Amino acid sequence: MSVAFSYLYDGTLEGLLSAVFTAFQRRECPEDIVTEAGLQESLFVSYEPLSTDLEQAERVQAGIVNKLGPANYDNVKRVFLSDDQRKGGIILRYLQYTLRQGPHSCTHLANPVVHDFEEVLSVVSKEAHYMLQFVRFAQLEGGVFFSRIEPKASVVPLIMDHFAERFNVQPFMIHDARHQLTGVFDTQKWWLLDARELQLPEQTSSEDEFQSLWQCFFDTVAIQERRNPTCQRNFMPKRFWGNMCEQIPAQLRHRRPQTTTPTQAARQLLPA
Repeated sequence: MSVAFSYLYDGTLEGLLSAVFTAFQRRECPEDIVTEAGLQESLFVSYEPLSTDLEQAERVQAGIVNKLGPANYDNVKRVFLSDDQRKGGIILRYLQYTLRQGPHSCTHLANPVVHDFEEVLSVVSKEAHYMLQFVRFAQLEGGVFFSRIEPKASVVPLIMDHFAERFNVQPFMIHDARHQLTGVFDTQKWWLLDARELQLPEQTSSEDEFQSLWQCFFDTVAIQERRNPTCQRNFMPKRFWGNMCEQIPAQLRHRRPQTTTPTQAARQLLPA
């Protein structure tokens, strides 16, 4: 009886592409390509650690761009940003199929391999679109604007261009607390930082005033007689409320500490 096997990689895009190169070179079909951090070991699967080879990764990238087009390589990078633990295997099987069949096969949604890839791609793209709507910035001492987000995919690399184009005269940071990644823009260019030990200055003294103005606008445009929490949650999912100042309960807005998020403030209303 043959034993199923999976590849282990270091969690980087280059590491994943190196694993894809190895699978093509050996003509193997591993069960999955996973990171050690996301590994859930099985008695019936053997695991082979693979090292990252930048030359191999570049060859895979060039192959995807030449045979499937730059847009499909961008899609591969988007799927890589997903939190789905299956993404390594999904990308491998997608490339094994499409590189063999040609660029037209990328639209074969009836094929389970393409369907799984497009499904994960849709989740990542939707999460990035949410961030364009629900990011909230607060000004810190020193003039930097800061936003804290907790998306279900590591979408900071996908949204930095959008905000850099629109806020190109002010430095800002978008901190992904879930994935410990921060995008930094200095009015000229943007880059990504590992944010495991991020230390920030306090908010400016005027920030509370700006937040109060935004909260006032939010309350003023609302029609209380037509208040529909279910409809509001459909357009503004509740999981984003914890980082949105307008969702702080009115009775707590003017006496909350600066470090309190809307979610933490709302919990203060709950009975002990």
